[in-house]
Amino acid sequence: MQDDTINIFGLQRLEQIKKRPDIISRIRFDVTPQMIMEPRFTETGELKKRDLSGCFFYIETEGEKPVLMLMRVSKGDTVKTIGIIEELPEDMIQRAMENPVHPPVHGMYAITDEIKDWLKENLNL
Repeated sequence: MQDDTINIFGLQRLEQIKKRPDIISRIRFDVTPQMIMEPRFTETGELKKRDLSGCFFYIETEGEKPVLMLMRVSKGDTVKTIGIIEELPEDMIQRAMENPVHPPVHGMYAITDEIKDWLKENLNL
């Protein structure tokens, strides 16, 4: 039942993501939730020049339990969550939340180097 529920929302799982070169080629480990959520304009009203487009991982804490998610960011900064990685060991998520690399933003935590390494290994990057 859970698989059907997830698929209704179009979320890709680890095994599906591995088979999607259009996603794999766009994964960015240099983008964080903090970067996505920061204002697009300066205090003087000028548009900040930045290119955050691609796909990035973050830890979502708004559900029943924290989970690793994959978000796609378009060139125009439109965002959409496109993946869920349930295979990541829970202790890695807990360590990332207990010792965040950046303060969380809207319940979203940046991933740690430990999680990056796990993803690279499990996505064959």
